[in-house]
Amino acid sequence: GNFDTAKECFEKVLTFDQRNSRVLQAYAIMESRRPRDEVNSRRVLDLFERALRVNPRDAGVYQAYALYVVELGDIDAARDLLKRGTEVDKRHAPVWQAWGVLETRYNTAKVARDVFQQGIWACAQPGGGQSGGRRCARLWQAWGVLEDQEGDHAAARRCFSRALDADQRNVAAVTAWALMEADLGFFSDARSIFERTLKYFSSQSDDKTAVWRAYEIMEERAGNYRRAQQVFQRSMREDMTSKDEEIVPERASDVDIVDSSFKEKSKEVEVSRWETEGSDLGAEVWMNNGSIEGKVPAK
Repeated sequence: GNFDTAKECFEKVLTFDQRNSRVLQAYAIMESRRPRDEVNSRRVLDLFERALRVNPRDAGVYQAYALYVVELGDIDAARDLLKRGTEVDKRHAPVWQAWGVLETRYNTAKVARDVFQQGIWACAQPGGGQSGGRRCARLWQAWGVLEDQEGDHAAARRCFSRALDADQRNVAAVTAWALMEADLGFFSDARSIFERTLKYFSSQSDDKTAVWRAYEIMEERAGNYRRAQQVFQRSMREDMTSKDEEIVPERASDVDIVDSSFKEKSKEVEVSRWETEGSDLGAEVWMNNGSIEGKVPAK
């Protein structure tokens, strides 16, 4: 991208609003994404520090700051930033999840489990039941990825199940669980997970497209090319049908009401991308609407 033009835009915005921590955070992230030989690490760190001086209680800034510090190789400093993030906003699930993922990569499974559990307790919502509510879904998902790595597939299933109980539309939990079952050879179970989840999404949503694609890729990897083609064709038929239908319902359904509740503005915004070359995860860790999730690598 044109980084210099973006820099000019950020500087212009800051002349009118110097105390906007999210603008400073976005500016820092932009600078960190320059080509490696053009990144000025000192400038990136200074922008993050400015953001924290403006709003020392913005957990999202701690999260993004920590991810960048990990790239610099200072794991202890990143851990400290994430811990401070949980202290200033104990209900900010992405910070807890980032901390848990960091411990998964650079510490023991026991330590990571403890972080995920502490995060779930802190983020649990009234009426959320045993799963803790939608806010906790990302924590259960990441915990499930950890247990899958550790070879405790029964525990992974429990975590993924809790994630989907908390948020039945959590794409990361759906794909991680289904692909784990496929890797274990349980294709019938994997297909059941995909099929059960697809009905919860509106036809043209990006999330549903992602689920269809993961389903198709699973079949391709297994050499089930005919099934993969069938999945692809089903997704295309649904997409074309939805575009042809322009139906205005007479009254909002329960699903419509739930959909609208999910569209409320969230403080947990997308902040960064975390490459994991040579890491224990053997994959990319990515941000999905503020959620740090293990992304299964293409084979």
